Amino acid sequence: MSTPLDPRDAAAVERFYRQHARTVLRWVVRLGGPHLDAEATAHDVFVVAMRRIGSFDPARPVEAWLFGITRRVVANARRSAWFRRVIGLDPSVPVPSEEVGADTQIDRLRRRRLVQELLDRLSADHREVIVLSDLEGRTAPEVAAMLDLSVGTVYSRLHHARKNLAKVIGQDQATLEHGALRETLRDALREDG
Repeated sequence: MSTPLDPRDAAAVERFYRQHARTVLRWVVRLGGPHLDAEATAHDVFVVAMRRIGSFDPARPVEAWLFGITRRVVANARRSAWFRRVIGLDPSVPVPSEEVGADTQIDRLRRRRLVQELLDRLSADHREVIVLSDLEGRTAPEVAAMLDLSVGTVYSRLHHARKNLAKVIGQDQATLEHGALRETLRDALREDG
């Protein structure tokens, strides 16, 4: 997207949405934790993006711009979800179907929820670098560009995020190398299942 998208051009907006919807939804799920309505929050990201399309800098990658919007929308949604939980308005968790393979579906949902709860216990800064680096496989320079940080800061945050995640999991960081952690997280959050 080298020029700003005209929000009045329905076909262009539709193409933009289709091109980025899965990525934004994945970010929302991974950054937002188990208590967010991910689809509604992802929708909110696109509403904000269309309102702020004039702020898009063509020198920056579109994904970096969208990620910046996503992280702010998710932060607001997390605050709202926390408030709903505190006052007892948290919506119920969907019940898996009873069809063949329900045990597999329940196990997959349980693993995803566990990983989301673990990620939810990290600070926003640590959760963002883990999601972009370890779950999405982006390089440190790519993560730095998306978060508008230096590469050194990304490496530092990754180190501390992995260390904190190992503590949350209850394993010694020395026995939980980041490659194994990355594969465990990716497997638990796999989208194809």
